[in-house]
Amino acid sequence: MTWQDIFRLHVAGPSGQADELVELGWSDVPESLSELAERMHVDLDPHFPVEIAPSWRGARALPKLKGRRGNRIRLGGALAESFSAEALEAVLAHELAHLKCRHWELLLLGCVLAALGGIALGLAPHVPQVAGIIAGGCVLVGGFVGMSWAAEFEADGVAANYVGHSIVRTMLRELRVLRFRRWPELTHPTDSLRLKHLDATK
Repeated sequence: MTWQDIFRLHVAGPSGQADELVELGWSDVPESLSELAERMHVDLDPHFPVEIAPSWRGARALPKLKGRRGNRIRLGGALAESFSAEALEAVLAHELAHLKCRHWELLLLGCVLAALGGIALGLAPHVPQVAGIIAGGCVLVGGFVGMSWAAEFEADGVAANYVGHSIVRTMLRELRVLRFRRWPELTHPTDSLRLKHLDATK
């Protein structure tokens, strides 16, 4: 069964509840996922490595947390319905790259450091209070945006190392055609910027 078959099955919702999160076990997903995770040296949850959010337009790596389930990938059915098989493979590799590079830990550390820097700037005695608060807020937001964008660019590059540059490029082109992320966000650059960065680092 292909990913497209899996999404059609669960997005259609055999119980008619298309908005419920669907957990997929290893027997429910293509063998290519376990092969890719093994090549990338990423351990996914032994029971339910994938979650499908039928009406969601996105994808996310969910890291293992103490006392909770293992690493897993959440895929949005609304996005995946429009993707080619190659683009879906690149999405999975991109999310596995986030787990491989432990980006959630880097982002957490970066936010803490940016927050400390922002507080220090806001409390600096030689800086007017209002200006210090504004500057401190800019440091906090700018630090988070910079770390998050760097993580996205790195995940694209790592994914390209495992599934091929052309396949990751296909994913980004399809995202751009879908007008998925036309404007920069706090957590993500635009798909066009990601495509340019990938081509520049080839």
